[in-house]
Amino acid sequence: MLNTYEIIRELGRGQHGKVKLGRDLTTGDFVAIKIMNRTGRPRLGRPMRPGSTQEDKIRREIAILKTCNHPHIVRLREVLDDSNSNKIFLVLEYVELGEIKWTTEDGNPAMTVDYARSIFRDVVLGLEYLHYKGIIHRDIKPANLLMTSEGNAKISDFGVSYISGLSGEDDELELAKTAGTPAFFAPELCYNDPDLPRPQITNKIDIWALGVTLFCLIYGKCPFTADNEFELFNVIAKEPVVFPDNVDLPDEAKNLILNLLEKNPDKRMSIAEIKKNPWVLEGMTDDKRTEFLSQALLSR
Repeated sequence: MLNTYEIIRELGRGQHGKVKLGRDLTTGDFVAIKIMNRTGRPRLGRPMRPGSTQEDKIRREIAILKTCNHPHIVRLREVLDDSNSNKIFLVLEYVELGEIKWTTEDGNPAMTVDYARSIFRDVVLGLEYLHYKGIIHRDIKPANLLMTSEGNAKISDFGVSYISGLSGEDDELELAKTAGTPAFFAPELCYNDPDLPRPQITNKIDIWALGVTLFCLIYGKCPFTADNEFELFNVIAKEPVVFPDNVDLPDEAKNLILNLLEKNPDKRMSIAEIKKNPWVLEGMTDDKRTEFLSQALLSR
């Protein structure tokens, strides 16, 4: 038991904590409880900067989640924080079908192209809301997308997310730090030439990761791979996108992916451009299209 919550089983664990399935005994609702240690292991040889402790990062994640109220973003219900305990508990809405399964054991796609497009649309709306709020997720990838029983996708895991004014340190320095998953890093995060000026980091890194995610959902594999991280960064920064032949994808969809994976962030697509893309809108009813193009949810 944890307060009014019965702990049932573990749902998963990752870099930022364990997640347990719980049931609220006062309402009968299932919840996901993210359990995180208040103190983390300090990195050897690196002084701790103000605002960079494990607890600071948890507080930042909580603050970001508290600002979010959107159907395609996982909702924070409650924070359980006892100063006498080393653990902080985030009680989140339970998303029934869990993490999206996007690849098979033999590296082929685990879903149809239409289903991938439906997920993509949901993530676009969630990202539009986050960027409107000044939030950069910094770790968009299939593993951080959860599916409801109604077939809706929700963005989860804000453990490395950024919001202006909450970084606790210089904004530019905070954004330039590598965070998230290397295979989904934008070229501007793969900075490795000290003789060149460091490119500005903006929310376009989420657009790039969205493009990598769409590629993964459609083809069942990542567009950029390498044997080690240093080589991977060079591949991301310099190599073109190559489309596998395991899926017959129309040219409109391929062009969308190429525009999402534009190496120059200034030329990379915006959310507004994505929402008007013909392939993204294809197959929608008039009502759904109007709802998708609307910005009514942004002020929530």
